[in-house]
Amino acid sequence: MSGPARRFRMGALVVVAVLGGGCSGGGAAPDVAAIVEGTEIPAAETEALLDGHLKAESAQADSDGHGLDEDRKQTLTHFVLLYQIKHALLRHLADGMDIAVESSGNLSPEAEAGRLSQAIAQRLFPEVEAPEGEPADKAAELADQRRQSLFQDWFDKQLRTARIRVDKRFGRWDAGRGVVQ
Repeated sequence: MSGPARRFRMGALVVVAVLGGGCSGGGAAPDVAAIVEGTEIPAAETEALLDGHLKAESAQADSDGHGLDEDRKQTLTHFVLLYQIKHALLRHLADGMDIAVESSGNLSPEAEAGRLSQAIAQRLFPEVEAPEGEPADKAAELADQRRQSLFQDWFDKQLRTARIRVDKRFGRWDAGRGVVQ
C-alpha cells in the first residue's frame, strides 16, 4: 500500500474511532448510574441524593471556612451509589426469597431496608440462640444481635458475588471488596 493510501486509511480509522466514541454517549450524562442483578438505578436518583449530600457538606465546609474538594465529592458519589446498590440488592434478594414487608406507603428507604434485612435474617437464621444463663430479655437481644451479624456476613458475600455494573461517570465496581471506587 502506498504512503498516501496508507495515510488515508489511517485517517479514516481515526475518524471512525472518534465518531464512534462520540456516539457512544461518552460526554453525555448517563440515564443509568448502575445495574444491580438486572435492576437499573437511575442516574437522576443518584444525582439527586448526591446533590443533597453535597449541599449539606458544602454548608458545613463553608461554615468551617473550608471548601469542598473534588476528592470529597468523588467519595460522596461512591458512598451514595453504594447505598443505592445495597438497597437494590437487598430488595432483589428479598424478592427471590418471596419476602415482603408491610409498609404504610411512607416508609423511608432506611426503614424498608431495616425491615427487609430483619425478615431475611429471620428466614436464614431462625434457630439462633443467645448464650445460656442470660435473662430472657437480654437473651432475646443477644440472639437478635447474633442473627444480624450472621445476616451481615451473608449479605456482604452476596454483594461481592452479585452482578453489578457501574457507569464509569460514577466510578467503578470493585467486586472483591464490594465497593464503588
